Amino acid sequence: MTAFTRFLGEKAERYIELRHSLGYSFSKQAGTLRAFVRYIERAQFDAPATRTMALDFVLSFGGAANSRTTRHGILRRFYDYLAVYDAQTETLERRVFPRSKAIPPPRILSESELASLIEACARISPGIPLRGGRWQL
Repeated sequence: MTAFTRFLGEKAERYIELRHSLGYSFSKQAGTLRAFVRYIERAQFDAPATRTMALDFVLSFGGAANSRTTRHGILRRFYDYLAVYDAQTETLERRVFPRSKAIPPPRILSESELASLIEACARISPGIPLRGGRWQL
């Protein structure tokens, strides 16, 4: 383990602790940061943290455009935090990967699911019977 990897791992853990202390659950994001540190360790990159490192890491995963955008966003905020401790850290641009605008296919309900939904609508506000009836139509 290089000194840079050790530094990066330590700062990632402190960043995760900070996000937790601010009330964020941050579990998936923490996994992404830890995977980034492992990636840097395996690739044996050296300081400073660069755009190329981040892009290589994000592109090393398959998946949809939105997942790449999410990973890049996590790293972008972490790089902002890291720049406080290492002034040579490069900043990551906001919109490197486009978000997918694909609309998911509609979900068609079965007869029983539809009946259950209509019944649930009737129970929305027991104190205001017209409200549930309105949703039931």
